Amino acid sequence: MFFAALLLAVAGSVVYHLSIKQLPQAVNPFFSLAVSYGLAMSLCLAGMWWLPAWQRGMSALNWSSLGVALGILGIEMGFLLAYRAGWNLGYAALSSNVLSTALLLPIGYWLFRENLSPGRLAGLGLSLAGLWMMLRFR
Repeated sequence: MFFAALLLAVAGSVVYHLSIKQLPQAVNPFFSLAVSYGLAMSLCLAGMWWLPAWQRGMSALNWSSLGVALGILGIEMGFLLAYRAGWNLGYAALSSNVLSTALLLPIGYWLFRENLSPGRLAGLGLSLAGLWMMLRFR
């Protein structure tokens, strides 16, 4: 299930980046995202009945739903504006992911006691070096 979930996230990310880069420049970004969210909500409501095993009530939720909503809005608006400013697909996605990892690795250790091994730190270092090389030697 781990690899299937990862492949779904990768496929979704590719479709997302290809689609958001093609949004018309003249359209208000908030309107465009509102329409996209409306479509996504319709798909989620339909999918909710396809996977009925989990709870479906507001009482089952907590504050994290607001955090997810704010995160989604930040991600969406950030990429939309980055692409409108001329960023390339590969640079924007890689920059965001590497910098997010640089922040999340110590946060995961601090808040959730996730393993912070020398191999993970070395991987982060290599990722930052790769990002630097990609941005420096365009």
